[in-house]
Amino acid sequence: MEEQQQTAPETQSLGSRIMNVFSSPGEAFDGITTLESKTSLWLVPLLVAILIATALSFVISSNESLRGQIIEMQRTAMQEQVDKGNMTQAQADLQIGQMERAGTLFAVFGAIFAVVGLSLMYFLGTLVLWLVGRFAMGGAHGYSTYLAMYGTASWIAILGSVITALMMVGMNSMFATPSAGLAVLGEYDFANSTHKLLSKIELFSLWEAVVVGIGLSKLTGKSSSVGIAAAFGLLIVWHVFSWFVLGR
Repeated sequence: MEEQQQTAPETQSLGSRIMNVFSSPGEAFDGITTLESKTSLWLVPLLVAILIATALSFVISSNESLRGQIIEMQRTAMQEQVDKGNMTQAQADLQIGQMERAGTLFAVFGAIFAVVGLSLMYFLGTLVLWLVGRFAMGGAHGYSTYLAMYGTASWIAILGSVITALMMVGMNSMFATPSAGLAVLGEYDFANSTHKLLSKIELFSLWEAVVVGIGLSKLTGKSSSVGIAAAFGLLIVWHVFSWFVLGR
């Protein structure tokens, strides 16, 4: 009986792991280190995330209001570059004009960005987690195990992307996200630093950080509090980097 209880977590189905991510995160990672093949644990959520992002790109491209909001955000960002002397007004106007005339290509470029962006997020994000787990927390497992752990935890983000898409379409706003930004939705200003900061306090990213932290603790043998603290530290670093380096 004891042997069956020990081996059961190793054979749990992908569906069971997905359910456990939401109901019992610790169990979602049981047996993950001893699986012969971990590919489905990261490949399936990656493909699902790409599919959802691609579908949202086509939905936005067919919605004049949402598409207009994206173009306006780009216009604001380019004007900042013009003001800094990094590009001329003519160059900015040309690029904005091309976006306005893009039509279906708008959705195609969005789909391409989804494939490239999400793939980079999965593989580079896992690399960071592996480096932290291996050298800062003393874990002994390889990159593929961390990739499986991150893929398993990413079902939280996938649910968040579905809810975000529904909110954007239902509320007809690109800024309608499950975040503290909802408090200023009616007057949201993309150029306002306070509004941008509020939008980064996002429910599902915080939830996912908790689950990733639990996964880190499972792979390194540290306590859950240590793993969660490490995950939140990485989330803060990412937001700081995206704010000051990527301008997001």
